[in-house]
Amino acid sequence: MFGNYLKMAWKVLRRRRFFTFVSLFGIGFTLTALLTVVSIVDHHLAPSYPETELDKMLLLNRMMMFGDRSTWSSGPGYEFIERYGRDLPGVERMTVFTRGYQPICFKDGRKLVFDARGVDAEYWRVMRFAFLEGAPFGVDEDSGAERVAVISDATRRRLFDDAPALGRPIELDGTAYTVVGVVKDVPYYRMSAAADIWIPLKCVTIARFFDSMIGRGEVIYLLEDGVAPAEVQAAFRERLARVEFEHPDRYHTIVGLPMTRLEEASGDFLNLDVGESAPRRLVLFVLLAALAFMALPAINLININLSRIYERSTEIGVRKAFGASGRQLVVQFIVENVVLCLIGGAIGLIGALAVLKLAALAPQTPYMTISLNWRILVAGISLATIFGLLSGVWPAWKMARQHPVTALRGGAS
Repeated sequence: MFGNYLKMAWKVLRRRRFFTFVSLFGIGFTLTALLTVVSIVDHHLAPSYPETELDKMLLLNRMMMFGDRSTWSSGPGYEFIERYGRDLPGVERMTVFTRGYQPICFKDGRKLVFDARGVDAEYWRVMRFAFLEGAPFGVDEDSGAERVAVISDATRRRLFDDAPALGRPIELDGTAYTVVGVVKDVPYYRMSAAADIWIPLKCVTIARFFDSMIGRGEVIYLLEDGVAPAEVQAAFRERLARVEFEHPDRYHTIVGLPMTRLEEASGDFLNLDVGESAPRRLVLFVLLAALAFMALPAINLININLSRIYERSTEIGVRKAFGASGRQLVVQFIVENVVLCLIGGAIGLIGALAVLKLAALAPQTPYMTISLNWRILVAGISLATIFGLLSGVWPAWKMARQHPVTALRGGAS
């Protein structure tokens, strides 16, 4: 039975090619926009190089300390991390690193500016970088503040053209470093990993980085298998409650929380206070926005479907006269519309990939990598099916209510 519905759907779509073209254009355009957004969200929030274990990570990069007359907001300071941020229960590994900063380097008299980070040795165990040359620096290099650096492949090309970089010197803000490793370029949207140069944390010269409660630090906690983020967050809140302040007359409260990437995104998007998140509210907002975006093209497709159905009134009357039930006719027309929308979904998927490929060429999206994964495929099929149901149920129900005599006369009830 279902196979007959599919055959009928294909023949109907080929019968009125102009209607089919208009429908596919609208569906394809709508789903191209939606799938582009889905792909961008997926590449920002899902595990990917080098944050391959992002689903097990909690990120701490926003904190605020305040009193009756003073407020200080930034990342966690190194002093706070050392005194209160370590040895949380349920944490397998922990890495401390700085926010990005921009050291200056000169090549052939030209000034080059790079994005750099100071990172500890654990950083290379939490992240999964692909090394093209050399290896990461370790605990000894970090604790001894040795002047070594890991650079990205793009940085290697900028400084050394296509020559190997291992063991060669570079100068950052007047300080010489030796390259010990070259890694594959990191996409800009990997906020905790993206950089051009990584140096040992103890080499960082950011003012007051090592002796402040609030500063330019960041922390990633890699959780043990089976540990819920809420357990670690509860332990962290307990630590905040017993923080001792050096100047209690100026500051008496500190807030912040290690979060998942989705929680972090919800706080930023919804402009929530530091340490607060609302991931469910963000997901609900996105779903409602997607449905609202699909509403207008769905209404247009409903009108086209109604026109298509009225043209087939005689066919409907004949089928009803020979015993076809309203349910069978409804299922047939819904299948036809879903098939149309799935074809439009394939067009939308191709369109989204083309848009993202073009976006990857823009200088504002460095090292952006686009890959087709099962999550995007599921999203495409789901959106196309929902779109087909939204735009097909009403015309199908309208058609099924026609009286056989009226239908045979070519009328509409």
